[in-house]
Amino acid sequence: MSSSLLRPSLVALASRHAMSSPTTAALKRKHASPARRSFEVAASASDKSDKKYIPGGPIANALVVVTGANRGIGLEFCKQILAKSDGNSVVASCRDPSAATDLTALQKEMGASRLAIVALDVADEKSIAKWAESLASLEPVKAHGGSISVVINNAGTTGTDGYSKWELQDMTADEMMHVYRINTVGPMLVTQQLVKRGLVGSVAGSPSEGPVSLVGNVTSKVGSVDDNGSGKGYAYRASKAALNIVNKSMSIDLADRGVWCQLLHPGWVRTRMTEGRGLIDADESAAGLIKAMEGEYGPINGCWYDYKGDEIPW
Repeated sequence: MSSSLLRPSLVALASRHAMSSPTTAALKRKHASPARRSFEVAASASDKSDKKYIPGGPIANALVVVTGANRGIGLEFCKQILAKSDGNSVVASCRDPSAATDLTALQKEMGASRLAIVALDVADEKSIAKWAESLASLEPVKAHGGSISVVINNAGTTGTDGYSKWELQDMTADEMMHVYRINTVGPMLVTQQLVKRGLVGSVAGSPSEGPVSLVGNVTSKVGSVDDNGSGKGYAYRASKAALNIVNKSMSIDLADRGVWCQLLHPGWVRTRMTEGRGLIDADESAAGLIKAMEGEYGPINGCWYDYKGDEIPW
């Protein structure tokens, strides 16, 4: 099917996803519980005294892992996190670092001690295991005591050929599994491997008295069953809905290990993945999602926010 036939339905779909009440996040902050306000004060004090990062507080003095970091939202995450605090370091991962020219330029600017670039194919289980095994030897990881503060599972795909298989009649089993493998299985296995190696959460899997690490899973509002009023997008919708339930289970199973898990909807962003279509740019999306991870929009573990701070219905 031609892109001209797909475009009207995509624009209508994305417009609905980008529009919501601007007051939701503000109301949540206004009515935050005393415990939440106390936590925010403690996190703020921690940042000012250069103490270790605490999930729900400012991302400062933190080691952050970003997948799909070579362009778009992933690259913006790297730029903005490094700019937020001189104490921040980033491990940026992508399939082909040799072709990641913008990411390499950022590394030259920031230095290899603050930005490491590592090959990772989230569609390949062996690649994920090899990647995770290599992290402990990286300079930024060693500088942070081998403990990862934030993991942003950002790598994703719309399909084998963009939006060309968005309709029911174009769907195949191979297409469904390709998208599912990248968008759902990939983030789960990335998190699993980091937990197994003790790189996130409490040391050696021992019980934790509080949150130690945060996993931010970049999903999409098209994975919301409640919000689906336009159909289509079978592989992409299903993969993101599956990621949402994976995040929910991890938010329960990993809580006593000191790992919080959050869902992040970036909005319809103008990137190569969206073929240049969208309503916002990557820098605006990344900035809003960082705020979500810093707890500015409300509780974090098991919750789902868009870049504007609106909570997304399941």
